Amino acid sequence: MELYQLKTFVVVAEEGHLTRAAERLHASQPTVSAHIKALEEELETRLFIRTPKGMQLTEAGHRLCRRAETVLHAERELRLEARSMGDELVGDLSLGLNTDAEYLRIVPLLNSLGEEHPKITLQILQSASTSVQDAIRKGRLDCGFIFGGPNHKDIHGVRLETTRFYVAVPDIWKSHIDGGIEALAKLPWIMDPSDNPVQKLISPFFDALGIKPTNTLEVDGDEVIRVLVAAGRGISFMRENELMIANRIGIVHAIPFEGLSIDLHFVCLKRRDQDPVMRAVIDHVFRVWSEI
Repeated sequence: MELYQLKTFVVVAEEGHLTRAAERLHASQPTVSAHIKALEEELETRLFIRTPKGMQLTEAGHRLCRRAETVLHAERELRLEARSMGDELVGDLSLGLNTDAEYLRIVPLLNSLGEEHPKITLQILQSASTSVQDAIRKGRLDCGFIFGGPNHKDIHGVRLETTRFYVAVPDIWKSHIDGGIEALAKLPWIMDPSDNPVQKLISPFFDALGIKPTNTLEVDGDEVIRVLVAAGRGISFMRENELMIANRIGIVHAIPFEGLSIDLHFVCLKRRDQDPVMRAVIDHVFRVWSEI
């Protein structure tokens, strides 16, 4: 048997579905099916029961899956030890950004990492928090930043800070601020998409105050939201650094409220967090965020 067959076996067991397993493995569904069939023939054991809802492990499949995980873990440990024996770390990692690079301190990270590990290269991609985690699980990203905690058991997260948000009010509606959130709720609001973790922070905020904005505009993208608020097109929620950027365009007022905060995490797959190259990136991310 081959290691790639064992990996396919474990991924299909984790996903319970051939299509999702194929996406994670960057392979076609027929290829995944062929790997499972070949492994079952070699082991002379049925590993899965194919049902309308997906792939269900047999009793033998459960037992052998644990063995396969042990073999794959040993293989990873062997590769990690070999990589750590070299004089210099070498590797390429794709990094997902869930918001602007300035806030995430990407330039200090690149400078810090480059000074100590010049042969580690980061490929930087922009994405949303939920998309970052999905892309990491499917192998399209190696690591990234997210708001909120990991929502998958196979994602390892390093908490960097608790980020506070403010209600951002353009100067054109400054007179409404004294009326409190009830007065502001009657004005146009600009929101992130509903699957954004920050938006999931906002809904309980309104519910706790017993109000609901009557006029909302959904916009995907922090930069666009900043421009629209600064231009007086609506009210939204912003971090302190976003307010500073918005005020370069127009006058925006920051109104503080309790409960408007969410944790920022750096994440990667749990099985990757001890890879020497990944470990170096994690260490430098933590170092950069610990300096201030």
